[in-house]
Amino acid sequence: MDGAHPDRPASLPDMLADAIARSPRGGCDEGGSPCRCITFRDYMAYCLYEPRFGYYRGDAVRTGREGDFYTSAYVGDLMGELLADRFAQLADERFGTAGPVEVIDWGGGTGRLSLQMLRRWREREMTPSRFVLTLADGNPGHLRLARETLAEDAASGAARILTDAEAEACDWRDRPAILVGNELLDAMPVHRVVRRGGRLWEWGVAWDAARGCPVPCRTEPSDPQLAAWMERDGIRLREGQTAELHLDAGAWLKARSGQFGEALLVFLDYGDASEELTAPHRMDGTLLCYSRHVAHTDPYALPGGQDLTAHVNFTSIRRAALEAGWVEVAYQTQKEFLVSAGILSRLSPPGDADPFGPAARRNRAVRQLLLTDGMSELFKVQIFAKSQVKTVLPSS
Repeated sequence: MDGAHPDRPASLPDMLADAIARSPRGGCDEGGSPCRCITFRDYMAYCLYEPRFGYYRGDAVRTGREGDFYTSAYVGDLMGELLADRFAQLADERFGTAGPVEVIDWGGGTGRLSLQMLRRWREREMTPSRFVLTLADGNPGHLRLARETLAEDAASGAARILTDAEAEACDWRDRPAILVGNELLDAMPVHRVVRRGGRLWEWGVAWDAARGCPVPCRTEPSDPQLAAWMERDGIRLREGQTAELHLDAGAWLKARSGQFGEALLVFLDYGDASEELTAPHRMDGTLLCYSRHVAHTDPYALPGGQDLTAHVNFTSIRRAALEAGWVEVAYQTQKEFLVSAGILSRLSPPGDADPFGPAARRNRAVRQLLLTDGMSELFKVQIFAKSQVKTVLPSS
């Protein structure tokens, strides 16, 4: 992103207007008139991560009832418990049974998922002797709550809480590690491209001075390698079709490679392969916005005040990981992952008369994770190892 105006704009719209006015990039609006613009990727980065005004950089809590969206960690405690058990199995298979393994919950938010894993390991007497946990996040409000949530574990040496920047400076090459990103990749900025008139354009963002708001425009691709990048990932657009490109997620993954020796990466996110994400029913891409638990498709409303997200292209993530020296050892739906992790064994037999008792609540959580809105099929689990190892989970 461009630097902030020396007069320190008072709001994100002011900052966007200034950045667009100073941008050397040109484009054309929907009427064909020339305009100055920035790429949609830079616009999304401003909206989500600008240090003063970005959606993920303020003190507001963005997840749960008081936020704009829920994650799987809010469906009872099952997700964290199942991940803890699966990580225990994977650690034995990958790293052997001696010594501690560090689990890094990157983008761990308020610490809800981390706490679920730590509780499960405590039940099994596996922390801190077998597992220690690091939570990393960039939202000050999330970090404040995470420090409260994990205070007991931090005091015992089983957990620590870091900012994103602190985590990026860590060196885990001297110990086995598991990095878990639960709905992490979908929060990274994306480039948006469209095929119009038989050629490739990139979506940009211009400023409508009359209305005082950002508006879409088309511009030349910001990277001459975009077309080749798309070809390698099997992204072939129809006339008029828009798609998202996850260059930032790929770059982030490659940057993490140098921080780890023996390690596993575990991503849980919603998305699919290139062929599905560019199918005929996806003519407008997958970008969605969330505000107060309501989804819509206008990314230009409420800059900095709503979540912007796109389905993860797991074909692209796979290529970026392979280029960085990782090896894919599993790719499956979240439903397949949960079943293989033993979620069905957590069901209680019928007969509990109390519909609000612990057994009934847990049964509802199992059904919600496996069946609700088909999300367990839309969500995927992709696992990479730092070096060639046997496949530890069945691939779909």
